[in-house]
Amino acid sequence: MRAEDYLQGDVARFCQWLSQRLGGDPIHFAVPGHDKQFLTLHEALQAYAWPLKKLAGLPNPDPVYPYRHPEVPTLLAKGSLAANTAVLRLIQQALRAAYYAGPASPEALAGAVAATFHWGGVYKETPFGGNKPWLAGNYHGLFAILENVVNDHARGDDESQVRDLRFNAGMTKVYSLLIDDFVIYDSRVAASLAWLVLNWWTQVEGKPSDQLHEHLRFLCLPGNGNASKWRNPQPQLFKTRATAPYEHYKWNVRLNWLLRGAQQRAGERSRFNSLREIEAALFQMGERVV
Repeated sequence: MRAEDYLQGDVARFCQWLSQRLGGDPIHFAVPGHDKQFLTLHEALQAYAWPLKKLAGLPNPDPVYPYRHPEVPTLLAKGSLAANTAVLRLIQQALRAAYYAGPASPEALAGAVAATFHWGGVYKETPFGGNKPWLAGNYHGLFAILENVVNDHARGDDESQVRDLRFNAGMTKVYSLLIDDFVIYDSRVAASLAWLVLNWWTQVEGKPSDQLHEHLRFLCLPGNGNASKWRNPQPQLFKTRATAPYEHYKWNVRLNWLLRGAQQRAGERSRFNSLREIEAALFQMGERVV
């Protein structure tokens, strides 16, 4: 499916409603028993805070791997959007420079990818593998892996044709820095989208939740630890899957289209300067939606 086909019918109507929220119309976000409440999406943006703990950049040289990490300043716990933007800009510059240099610089490319994972709190080894051991096993061929997805994305379709696609909470962050207008689709962003569309459908449209169009039934993702139970406003309606790379990619692309469409509809009325700012507001709001 392509953007012009996706942004039709109920999706187009939700996109128009969302564009009005970008302009400052209320969302009345509140979760019973939780102290975070946001009258508007812009309030959520202003409350953006990351990481949970103080985060220094990865060391150079790396004590284990031959990567060359970008030099970035330390982020304090619950750092501001401006502080995070400065760090991500440096990582993005390193990532794109290494990528556009081609396959001759795997150490720099892997270092920038590792830095992206590290910033996002997903540079780890898990019982099922994890991003750290995956990168160690694939960094020599990393350029081809990324190039395949970049070229596939350029086709403009939400169904990836990449064989053995790797797409998870770590890779969405990498592609958000590598590809223009590609936002991060993680458990928080997915949760807030599900909450917004559910409230729009049931409270504004006044329709039963089980009649929500399939193109608005966003894929939810499990958070870490106890957070998993907070990241889906209605599990009977929105699927939660931990490992579903092709489905994760599809909803990420659809989100790119949706946010870009809403931002364009909002025009000069939008209080957001970029898709990244909208994503940041969704991230902050999606910490807990139930």
